[in-house]
Amino acid sequence: MKCFQCKRGKMVSQVTEMKAHIRGEEVAVSTEALVCRRCGLQVLTDEQSKAYTIASADAYRRKHNLLTTKELKEARKRLGMSFREFAEYLKVSEASPKRWEAGLVQDEAMDELIRLKTDLSTARKNVADLEAKLGLRATASQSQAMVFQMPRRELAESQWRARGASVSVGGGRSAPGLCGIPATALRTARRESDGVHNSTGKEPSSGGAPFSSEC
Repeated sequence: MKCFQCKRGKMVSQVTEMKAHIRGEEVAVSTEALVCRRCGLQVLTDEQSKAYTIASADAYRRKHNLLTTKELKEARKRLGMSFREFAEYLKVSEASPKRWEAGLVQDEAMDELIRLKTDLSTARKNVADLEAKLGLRATASQSQAMVFQMPRRELAESQWRARGASVSVGGGRSAPGLCGIPATALRTARRESDGVHNSTGKEPSSGGAPFSSEC
């Protein structure tokens, strides 16, 4: 094919560097085009024009950290959705997903919505960030700590009561029903259940018989 401009050169298809203007910004694009070897004229066929549009959009998207055409397609297919289903899922017109994948650049707000509704890790991070902003993370941690601490005391007391024990082990009484078990051991168990630690490492005086007298 002869050049349309110089009428002498031959037009050949090759990858070349071109410029594109998107939303007032100039971006460099590597794309396939017909180039005249003599005068350097660049011409795009219909198919090359489609590829150029997508390449230009993706160059702009990468510059602004937006989902590319490939990433948009993968997000939709990951959910197993058609264009119509994906549009309904995002609450947009059916034409919008088709245009995005054809080279129309989505805005930042829509890009964030697509990420939140198609990527699990992004959705989880958004929930964590929201909890932190609302001050819910610390409260949840404290609630969990209480849940883990309570069963120890309740379990110890329920075992003493089930065996007919007198739970007033803080004084000098022994625990009837727990034959041969030192009252000091029962006090130690109670203190450990409450999370209390004696800084001296010694047990306080029982003030009474060290063993139960009832068997």
